[in-house]
Amino acid sequence: MKLTQFIHENHKIIIDDWVAFARTLHPWSEGMNKKSLSDHADELLTAIVTDMKSPQTLKEQSEKSKGNVIDGALAIIGQKHASDRLQTGISLDQLVSEFRALRASVLRLWEKAQGDDQGEITRFNEAIDETLAKSTTRYAETVNTTREQFLGILGHDLRNPIGAIIMGATLMADSSDHENVEVAASIRSSAERMSRMVNDLLDLTRTRLGAGIPVTLNDMELNAVCRQSISELRATHPETEFCFDTHEDIYGRWDTDRLSQVVSNLVANAIQYGSLGDPITIQTSTNDGHAILKVHNEGEPIPEHILHTIFAPMTRHQSAGQKVDTNVTGLGLGLYIASEIVTAHCGRIYVKSNEAIGTTFTVTLPLLPA
Repeated sequence: MKLTQFIHENHKIIIDDWVAFARTLHPWSEGMNKKSLSDHADELLTAIVTDMKSPQTLKEQSEKSKGNVIDGALAIIGQKHASDRLQTGISLDQLVSEFRALRASVLRLWEKAQGDDQGEITRFNEAIDETLAKSTTRYAETVNTTREQFLGILGHDLRNPIGAIIMGATLMADSSDHENVEVAASIRSSAERMSRMVNDLLDLTRTRLGAGIPVTLNDMELNAVCRQSISELRATHPETEFCFDTHEDIYGRWDTDRLSQVVSNLVANAIQYGSLGDPITIQTSTNDGHAILKVHNEGEPIPEHILHTIFAPMTRHQSAGQKVDTNVTGLGLGLYIASEIVTAHCGRIYVKSNEAIGTTFTVTLPLLPA
């Protein structure tokens, strides 16, 4: 039996093997159903068989081995698979391992059907794959480290000139006529936005290089931080109604500035994705030795496939009714940084979102430091 015929006749078994392997790719695969895990497996197998049956010259074979081939069905499916998997948070080495596992599965089943007990083809491919996996991982690690170091240096060097712009704009606003005051206010607003973006990049770099977000614990009251953050956001979003609900003072040992970031990022996210006209609700309480902070907005729920990676860096979703907000950083780092700050406090952050209840981000923080 030819391999193409074998693949065609054992289509379902091969896909089941693909899904079984994909389930082992933790933590990426957690909570994913069979349809999501199988993804483009069916299209891919069909395209592989079609490609294997098509005539190929020695020159075409050589060009294909060098990657110099016009994109066909295989390339299109591969690119789409990579894009879709990336949105779900898969890593590069896990993505490569899916294709390795698919090839190994097909050859193992085929050799078994042909009575090849030695399995030499499979062993040869396993040897190549082991080297490929290690090389790909090291390559990705090196590229990522270099990129993060570059971002860290860039962010650090930008802080001083941005600070000078803010200071100059402040002086202009205090000593100029009405027309220049408006210009100075615009310059200051833009510079402060740039400053927030730079700080976000520096926080991203710290977490990616393993240092984590630094926190300085001090005695503080959580509601005071919430009120201050809400006041600042109310000034830039006068059209938004804020409802702050609390029934007790909540004292703990946390980092005041960092928790202010958490509140601001969560509320800013609620403003951006909440429906126009509905209030943003911020609620604090205590339970079982923990402080609880909830930020709620009405509106279109977060899509299920995005919930899986909602706290990953550089991820944003576009909803049909989303408001255009020029005050957000635009980097997609707000929720990621909030999550990292909460983790640095030994706390927990999670989200629930559906049409019936809207969207609620919940933060729990230990009242005493761990």
